[in-house]
Amino acid sequence: MFWTDFKPDITDTGPFNYDNGIRLTVRRLDLMDPVWGGNKWFKLKYNLERFQRQGYEEIITFGGAFSNHIAAVARVGKKLGFRTTGIIRGEPESKSNTTLSRAEHDGMQLVFVSREAYRQKDNPSFLPTLLPGKSNYMILPEGGGNEEGVLGCSEIVNLKDFHFSHVVVACGTGTTAAGIISSLNSNQQLIGVSVLRDGKSIEETINNFLIQSRPGKISSNWQIMHEFHSGGYARTTPELLAFCENFTSRTAVPIESVYTGKMFYGIEKMISAVNFPSGANILAIHTGGLQYLL
Repeated sequence: MFWTDFKPDITDTGPFNYDNGIRLTVRRLDLMDPVWGGNKWFKLKYNLERFQRQGYEEIITFGGAFSNHIAAVARVGKKLGFRTTGIIRGEPESKSNTTLSRAEHDGMQLVFVSREAYRQKDNPSFLPTLLPGKSNYMILPEGGGNEEGVLGCSEIVNLKDFHFSHVVVACGTGTTAAGIISSLNSNQQLIGVSVLRDGKSIEETINNFLIQSRPGKISSNWQIMHEFHSGGYARTTPELLAFCENFTSRTAVPIESVYTGKMFYGIEKMISAVNFPSGANILAIHTGGLQYLL
């Protein structure tokens, strides 16, 4: 069975109307599945095709203690019947949280390393030293951040979406944003809302992805907003939590405070500050992450 056999239909919700004729439509990737759905399906699509085509038996990947990517890879491994290992940045005590306990229940082997050691993850000697005896495995970068991940995310927005003036998405690794940018028209703009406190490297990462996916082509129709991280990755504030509850109550669109809550909070703040032109037609990508709410 191939991973693409699981793809369900994608639903848009809205539009929701704001002042100055601004309209907001939500692309509900979260409806695909609360664990492996959202942008994770798109980032995994071509990676899993390569995994199956080349006959690997295990995926080894990386992430933090609250990683949607880790949860998704573990669930897909269980679903398709292959082994998974997650190299986790942090302490073993994190194993009790919702994300990692779910991943372990789904059969993922969790290996905890210090933040200092985690920085060596791209060193060729890192995995053989950490996991001696492992063989026939595919390495999947943190967050699915590679060329295949970008290619998959380029399919989130397509030709039928050219009537949208702006596309907004939450950003962690920048993979999803890069894929969407590569599929936009020059008169459309991508706005990424960084969920990281120290996320200034996202721009460089996105540029590198775009150079790989579109050689010789420069894209300037995008920007990353760094004002709405609420203290950093997986951090929150009472104001953000109250916003998430209120937004879900108003729109019937469930959001969480790690990714999508920060994005929608940023969108409404930008609308209030008149950062969008009058009559803007905005498409917000709901990337999922609702495994936190299960």
